Amino acid sequence: MPSHTATQKTSTTRSSPIGASSTTSFAHHYPPRTPSDLAALHKTITHAPIPDPQKQCLLFYLLKDLSPSTHTEHELAAAFATATLMPQKLWTFMEGLHALDRQQFLTAVEFLSHPSLLPTYTEEVLECLLKHARGGEDEKLALAYFHAVRPPLERKEVRDKFVDYLAERSVVEAFYFVRGRPEDERRGLVEIVVASALGAFSGVRKAARGAELVDLPLDEEEEGWVEEYLVEGKGRNLHGARDTVMARRIATGRYRQALHDGGVKGRRYDEVTWDVVKDGLARGLGDRSHEEPFVVV
Repeated sequence: MPSHTATQKTSTTRSSPIGASSTTSFAHHYPPRTPSDLAALHKTITHAPIPDPQKQCLLFYLLKDLSPSTHTEHELAAAFATATLMPQKLWTFMEGLHALDRQQFLTAVEFLSHPSLLPTYTEEVLECLLKHARGGEDEKLALAYFHAVRPPLERKEVRDKFVDYLAERSVVEAFYFVRGRPEDERRGLVEIVVASALGAFSGVRKAARGAELVDLPLDEEEEGWVEEYLVEGKGRNLHGARDTVMARRIATGRYRQALHDGGVKGRRYDEVTWDVVKDGLARGLGDRSHEEPFVVV
């Protein structure tokens, strides 16, 4: 029998069919620590009241763990799949899950986004990719997987993480993605975009993201969400929250609202304060400062 050592050195993520699947009862048996544990796990799988294709998947996964510790000419898992006539779709899917659990993310995405596969565990896979999407080539893989597979994002925690991930890459891209989501999701997702724009990064990049936020083509309802979030909601403590509201009022032609906004103070930016800006608005508007504003949409 091949050594069980390889299975001891690995840990599974939520995507693992052994370590996480709610359709199996093998999580507490994996990974096997001794040869007798491995034999017991094999017996549990082969005698379980589950369909044969699922048994094939579980045994294939175990053999993928064992293959690195053997010195045979052919990989154990591939030989098993061939000998048992394992369907190619299952073979591809299990190769992807095994690579994902070993944090071989590029390989995992190549397998799991294969067009022959039916969508399975898509949100769990995306969640795992998002967790590791911090710098390097792996950062792009979550977006590539999403576009290839189109997970429905039914779980709020995954949906929120994905929008935050998009917003870190591009505030504008994240905003238009949120625009396409169902109505009952949009307000919370808009707030995530705003929080990311004002709360992430520093220096030149932070300023550029703030400018993107100010320039977003919000409709009247979205404008109300953003103002309420930044003035009265959880976003009021974000750095630059009231400045953003003021800048958007000016950018969209709501000069009277900007002129009478008492929330912004005299902070100085390159020798210019909001008091100076409002004084310029007052002089420019003259007697029109109390008229109904026009709005740029």
